[in-house]
Amino acid sequence: MIVAALATATLAGCDSAKKDELAMLREENSQLTMQRDEARSALDSSEAERRRLEEQNANLESRLSDKPTEVAAAPASSTPKMDLPEGVSVDNRNGEVVVTIEGDVLFDSGKATLKTDAKKTLDKVVSEIKKNYPNNRVRVSGFTDTDPIKRSGFKTNFHLGFERAFNVGEYVVSKGLDKGRVYYASYGPEAPKATKKESRRVELSIVTE
Repeated sequence: MIVAALATATLAGCDSAKKDELAMLREENSQLTMQRDEARSALDSSEAERRRLEEQNANLESRLSDKPTEVAAAPASSTPKMDLPEGVSVDNRNGEVVVTIEGDVLFDSGKATLKTDAKKTLDKVVSEIKKNYPNNRVRVSGFTDTDPIKRSGFKTNFHLGFERAFNVGEYVVSKGLDKGRVYYASYGPEAPKATKKESRRVELSIVTE
């Protein structure tokens, strides 16, 4: 009887110890799981912050690329003399020579495909730029009027402005301007002029080196 009682007590003690050990292991596992989840959460936050900073940096670089360098020598302050066709003008703005081409000379309403006659106009513009500014960068900017897009197929006026600028740029590159020196911008309806006709335009800005 005594032996049986001792055996029962021993077994009870073993079971209790095993239960205590199991409880400790479960608690440790719970803590490790919590730590793992916290580490994952911190990693996700870090990755999201990294992406945000990368996007912010890309946006800043894009904005800076549209700004002429301040340390470079600017063109002469007077408006240069160029032999330009009808519908094209040139002036000097803040040290940049800007050739402005009326949008209606280049495109049909709501379109971004160059008219046939527009190519003759651009040929003369390219000739003058190559003659006067053969080594300068050229920023091709598209502008639209403020009428909202309805049936042209473009999402916004900014999309239309960019496509027009891009098509002009592609053409002037095909006529001899250095592709590596031509880049694009779209201001859409953000820089309107006195009339809608004047607002629709493409500008080729001679950027100082």
